[in-house]
Amino acid sequence: MTQTQRYARNIPIYYLFQFATGFLIWVPVWIIFLQDERGLSLTQVGLMEAVFWVSMFIAEVPTGAIADRFGRRISLALGGFMFTVGTFMFVMLESFAGLALSYVIMAVSMTLYSGSGHALLFDTLRTLGRTREYEKHMGRSEAMMTGALLGAGLFGGPMAGLWGLETVFLIGAFTMAFAGFIALLLREPPRTEEEFGEDGLFGAPTSPTDAAAGDHSPQGVASYILEGFRIVLRRRPILWIIVLAGLVTVAYEMPNFFVQPFLRHHGLSPEGSFLDGAIWSALIVPGFAAMSAGSLLAAPFVARVGERRALSVLIFGGAFLFIPLLLFNHLSIIAPIAILGGIHAALRPIATGYINRRIRSDQRATVLSIYELTMAAQMAVIVPAISASADTIDFRFAYGLSVAVVLTIGAAFWFAWRRSHRSEQAEGVRRISVRRAPQAIGLPLNGSRNGLHHNGDQGATPSDVALTRQDQA
Repeated sequence: MTQTQRYARNIPIYYLFQFATGFLIWVPVWIIFLQDERGLSLTQVGLMEAVFWVSMFIAEVPTGAIADRFGRRISLALGGFMFTVGTFMFVMLESFAGLALSYVIMAVSMTLYSGSGHALLFDTLRTLGRTREYEKHMGRSEAMMTGALLGAGLFGGPMAGLWGLETVFLIGAFTMAFAGFIALLLREPPRTEEEFGEDGLFGAPTSPTDAAAGDHSPQGVASYILEGFRIVLRRRPILWIIVLAGLVTVAYEMPNFFVQPFLRHHGLSPEGSFLDGAIWSALIVPGFAAMSAGSLLAAPFVARVGERRALSVLIFGGAFLFIPLLLFNHLSIIAPIAILGGIHAALRPIATGYINRRIRSDQRATVLSIYELTMAAQMAVIVPAISASADTIDFRFAYGLSVAVVLTIGAAFWFAWRRSHRSEQAEGVRRISVRRAPQAIGLPLNGSRNGLHHNGDQGATPSDVALTRQDQA
């Protein structure tokens, strides 16, 4: 087997890893478990979610830096095994403190494979010279995960009706252990710019600030973390797309978060019989099906309209789906709720592709973890607040708060992102336009690999050209 074939095997193995991590058969019943078996109110469930997302917020960037420093493959495997431990604790411990501890462990385990998986996939494609396929493979892998969630949704309800809620959690624990073993089959691709060498076509563009500072690759985990934040704060398009995509994802996820208590409000339950569980699952799975479709359709949608327009259409188009949620209190609103799930699923491959093309390989997992960290912080604030409003007022008021967040704070983030995106694009065009011709510096007319990189203080690298073309698509 050739070196290229070994790296190409990473793609189907990563698909399988995503499928295993998505087959959480307890997802259709976990809120009902907390309410019925542990006696929590919806407000307390929201507080548990806050514990989860605060834990992710704290652990996200350190675990991303660990993945950049020591390897993404090991990070993925460790995440699967830790999630198994957390799931067992979730079932065995009955106190609020015990449940919170299990949430902390599961949150940390998710940070180990969130940004790491995206980084490993992108650098695998970079090794193969196929980074333009990132959204396609990212979308397919996310579709594998949400497709597994769909299957879990179909089986979770009937199994809960037959065997009880605790049993489905134990099955989910074993599938996460299986995911950990799958991750060990991956081959670690290069993860520093030095290993890739002079890679102007597929490497991230070097900004004037980076060029002036020189190449100072971080050495320790703390250095990776600091450098990652420095990149995000300096590259404004990355900063604004991180806060924008995270906020919209959280807001459009909230109606799906309320599906289980919404069904309970209408007199349904997964417990009692096989038929009860089957009806419950039939109403849960449309959301998972839409998420799978959204992940698959993200790449062709970007190819047709461009990533900038795709993000704008998804962000503001989704707001119209809240209209039936605000007008009707009926089981039929499961349909627009499911479509909202498809929209937030499509946002992830598009947003991470946008970020990946603007960062260096040796900082990829760290910066992607900052994206996840930002979303975790937004989750920790928004989920408890909107959950409490659903508990004290009603679901329609909670839906209204969700869309209001997008149309106010989200709109402000969108304007800031568009302005910084245009500035970056204009700077890229300017640097290309002032690049000296090869013959002006004594090179052949058709240039050479070294000539393309010898561009002086004002020159543009081939990655500038590639990035500008991508942005103009």
